[in-house]
Amino acid sequence: MLKELMTRISNQTGVEFVQASEEKIAKLESLNLPEDFINYFLSYNGKREFDLGDLRVYSIDDVLMENYEWVPGRDVSRCGYIVFAANLGGDVYCFDLSKEGIEYTLDNTPIVMFDHEEDFEIMSKQQVSGYAEKIADNLVMFLQDQLKKRENNL
Repeated sequence: MLKELMTRISNQTGVEFVQASEEKIAKLESLNLPEDFINYFLSYNGKREFDLGDLRVYSIDDVLMENYEWVPGRDVSRCGYIVFAANLGGDVYCFDLSKEGIEYTLDNTPIVMFDHEEDFEIMSKQQVSGYAEKIADNLVMFLQDQLKKRENNL
């Protein structure tokens, strides 16, 4: 399902997916991403970020920048929310890896959104979690919805 979806996205956006370097994968692993997510980025690392309507899906370089240097990603990633996309207004979309004791896969990890206007730096994990707005049950559902929105606006 994911492979077909990413092929459609590539055809519609012109983004080319390339193999990530071992160095970039090692940096990505430092975010404590489960193996399923590392494999996703290995297979679907865009040469650049790409847009689906007003959603910008990040390449590995942007994922690393967002989660280590930019806000709100830097502040929510410490709480288990890994940013992989943003809208044109600056709000971020994350893999919700915040709960302990769950074996996360791409199929069972919710996608949540955080408003870029909040100051998450000074908040506890519990406070940050209160701002997480669930958008989809998993990555495929999220991307399908975004692709459908894009196709309806063309």
